[in-house]
Amino acid sequence: MAEMASDHEIREKGLSILFKTLGEVDAIRFLSQITYEKRDYLKFQEDLFEGMIAEDIYSKAKEYFEKKMHKG
Repeated sequence: MAEMASDHEIREKGLSILFKTLGEVDAIRFLSQITYEKRDYLKFQEDLFEGMIAEDIYSKAKEYFEKKMHKG
């Protein structure tokens, strides 16, 4: 059985392949598109649901789900 590569080795190989295949500029552009920015999800939820009660959130979720089901 092959030995599992470390996270560092995988990153190193992946970056090498990206840079060889895409070139430096496009590889960096690609990485910037898939890199997640750090967010405070609790703060995001507080802002999103501010002033709402559980029934409001449920109604919004149900409305979203029903619209999505009718599209597909």
